[in-house]
Amino acid sequence: MCEDLPRGPLCKAHRRELAKTIHGLRLGLVELKRVERREVHYSPGTGGGAHPAFAPAAIDISAADLYNQVEDTLQDVAGDIGLWAGKAPKLIERLQASMGRLADAPNSGRDYRQLANAYRRVKLRITPPEERIIHGHCLNPACRTDIPGVADDQMVTCPACGSTWSVSALRRARVEELQGQTITCTPKVAADWTQWQTGRKVTRNRVDMWLKRGKLPSAVKAGSRGQWTFDTGELVACA
Repeated sequence: MCEDLPRGPLCKAHRRELAKTIHGLRLGLVELKRVERREVHYSPGTGGGAHPAFAPAAIDISAADLYNQVEDTLQDVAGDIGLWAGKAPKLIERLQASMGRLADAPNSGRDYRQLANAYRRVKLRITPPEERIIHGHCLNPACRTDIPGVADDQMVTCPACGSTWSVSALRRARVEELQGQTITCTPKVAADWTQWQTGRKVTRNRVDMWLKRGKLPSAVKAGSRGQWTFDTGELVACA
């Protein structure tokens, strides 16, 4: 029934995404509990791995607050289809067993967005800072805040105004905004600039590959040795 943004009853594509989101929450909340108990911590510059945290016994308050907020969301969604289970693990188990009812419910579009936003927040919290990316600016003209996320996001919510956008729409807007603007530099500097703009890892070899494969059709060699003039929109689109 729905196209693009989810509305109830959900279409096949959003039903699949809903099932993936609930499964992701089941796994993500387990990791979030470990962060809450300070069994692991994530710090920049360590290769993105999880490491034992030799920290005081006190819990991570921000992780605990997020866990409770997600549990409240799960309770609200479950209540929409008459399920009552209390704690997050049991709620997720019952939601997974009632996917048909959840996807067909009148409020399934709203529930989808609430669960997707909850999953996004959990992923951000358990993803090392150096692995997070900037998807683009909020498309609300009164906001324009950078929206962070992780590589496999489909939908994201602006942390400032609460608007929800598809990642593909944010990327298109970012590319259109930069289209026609140029930078003149070496492929190495172009890689650094693209990584700074998008948060995605980009190397000089990748830029060289884009040039060889014709993915940067507007790029031309500049007068200085080893330098090119790049279209910034094309660089971001390739990242």
